[in-house]
Amino acid sequence: MKSLTIGIFNDYELGRVLGKKGTESDMSFFNRKEDDTAYTFIQPLEGKLSAKAQIMSVIDAAIVSFENPGPELGETILMINAIGVKKGIAVATPGTDVKRIVEMTRGTSLENFTVRNRDQHHIFDTLSRIEHEPDNESPPSVAVDHSFSVRGVGEIVLGFVKSGIVKKHQKLWLYPQKKEILVRSIQMHDKNFDEAPSGSRVGLAIKGATVEEMRRGAIIAEPESYRVSESVKISFDANIFYEGGITAGKFHVIVGMQSFPAEVTDISGSTITLKADRKIVYRKNERFILMDLNAQKVHFMGSGTPSE
Repeated sequence: MKSLTIGIFNDYELGRVLGKKGTESDMSFFNRKEDDTAYTFIQPLEGKLSAKAQIMSVIDAAIVSFENPGPELGETILMINAIGVKKGIAVATPGTDVKRIVEMTRGTSLENFTVRNRDQHHIFDTLSRIEHEPDNESPPSVAVDHSFSVRGVGEIVLGFVKSGIVKKHQKLWLYPQKKEILVRSIQMHDKNFDEAPSGSRVGLAIKGATVEEMRRGAIIAEPESYRVSESVKISFDANIFYEGGITAGKFHVIVGMQSFPAEVTDISGSTITLKADRKIVYRKNERFILMDLNAQKVHFMGSGTPSE
């Protein structure tokens, strides 16, 4: 079965229209099966900037409402473009000026989004045409977004298979601890499976680690397939609309499902050094998002990838 994960932005009610409600925290999950496709919709709670960036880091496509143009919409466009999400839907109401959508998205990764009315039939018709090539050839890795214990079952993590194929009874590492764990069982959409391909939304029963060690941001992957460090040099693309420019100081960083405070300790041309008080888990081309959560207007400062 094909799996597709879609982020919903600037519309905090659409998820309930498109799917059955699942896990909820600072982000809400909604699930639905249509023909041969399992859809997972995720939308941040209103005002939750970190959750918004985390969602963008794991999705295959985006649904963005253009009903209320303003600073929030503009920042959403900038962030989606920085992360590189190229497939999705621009939702318009009957009175929306489509030319305005074209102008706002020109030169960004959203310029090829399909413009649709806020109608679930139109939306699912468009989503069914989105082609997504899963990365099943790379080593397996899972980004964890929730964890909990179940009596009689043990420790459970919910997350997304970012690459490769995760298999039942497979031994992997938990990052950042670099601790060996065992995948005892795999569930997808409330059914048991022996393996889960790239792109899948999964629930894994894990042996060898506690719930506290497997909180959101943890990575389950093959040994030595991720880097772990408290300091990372980033080749940085600054957001020109962020007031004040990039300076040394404490800000907030999102890497996949990881979200943590970090200090910009050095700026050398387009390279910045980030130092955190915790271990950062990343791969060579991982996208780092830098946010100023205390800013009055634009919070998104820019993004980049490790330079070494």
